[in-house]
Amino acid sequence: MVIKSKDVIEEDFGAIKVKDIFHPKNIQNFSVAIVRVVGINRRHINKRSAAFFYVLAGNGSFTIGDEVNEVEAGDGVFIPKGTTYLDSGQMTVLVVSSPRYDDSEVAYLE
Repeated sequence: MVIKSKDVIEEDFGAIKVKDIFHPKNIQNFSVAIVRVVGINRRHINKRSAAFFYVLAGNGSFTIGDEVNEVEAGDGVFIPKGTTYLDSGQMTVLVVSSPRYDDSEVAYLE
């Protein structure tokens, strides 16, 4: 299967813009998205999935619990399932979630 990014519609969620590159409903093991962070996302927790973020371009920060971590292109961030975090800045990240991302399992805390 070949997926062309130009054929994937970007969804606008305010401070983040999401292109679900690989998110088929019949595959539960993982999903992949390209996320553009353009500001400050709300603090949240994913009760179902762990996620690995790879910064493709730009810079920003991930606040994991109370610890602020500055990131730039080439950096990776792992967020375990059930961990409170927020992301902010002006950056594009590749996100791999396992098991598959499910927005009904994300709780916003602010």
